[in-house]
Amino acid sequence: MQRLANRRLFFFGGLIIITILYSLYNLYLLDEHFFEITSRKTRHMIKFGSVLIVYCIGFFSLKRYSPIWLMQIWNILYAGGLLLLILFGIYDQWIRALSQPFRNLVITCHEFLISPVLYVIMGIINSAR
Repeated sequence: MQRLANRRLFFFGGLIIITILYSLYNLYLLDEHFFEITSRKTRHMIKFGSVLIVYCIGFFSLKRYSPIWLMQIWNILYAGGLLLLILFGIYDQWIRALSQPFRNLVITCHEFLISPVLYVIMGIINSAR
C-alpha cells in the first residue's frame, strides 16, 4: 500500500510541476511584449530549455515505477521531438526563416512536448498494465 501511495505522489508531483511550467510558459513567454523584446536565438534557447526541463521532470517522476519499455518510449519520443526541434531551429537561425507551415509544425511539436498531455498518457498506460 505504501508503494502505491509513493507512486501516486511521484506521479501527481510531476504532473503539477509540468502543468505549472506549461502555464508559466504560455502566460509569460508567449506574451507579445516578450516576443518583441527577445531575439529569435533567445526564444530558441528558451524552447529548448523548457523541453529539457519537462523531459527531466517526467523521467525522474516515472522511472521509479514505470516499466523499462515505457521509459524507452518516453526517451524516444523526447529524443525524436527534440532532434526535430533542433534541426528546424538550426535551419531557422542560420539558413533562413521557416515558412509558416513549418513554423506551425514546430510550434505544435514544442507544445506537445511541454504540455502535460504526454505525461498523463504515460501515467494512464502505466496504471493500465
